[in-house]
Amino acid sequence: MKEYDVVELINMRPEYEKEGLKLGDVGTIMDPRIIDGERLVIFDGEIYQHDDGVWGCTDITATILEEDLKVIQEID
Repeated sequence: MKEYDVVELINMRPEYEKEGLKLGDVGTIMDPRIIDGERLVIFDGEIYQHDDGVWGCTDITATILEEDLKVIQEID
């Protein structure tokens, strides 16, 4: 696993569920470092527009144990 690889969440833990993640969520590794066995991942959400015209998204940023991730696309 390396920075910018696309990964899938393959194991659930209570802390992931609290973040709003679910099994099978797909995201991108956003940091080259592994800290305490964890990777920083941004999980893809949806883009939406508020009534006032301001855009937002439902992306979730979380630290995930490497053992709970599976690479689904390597980025060079």
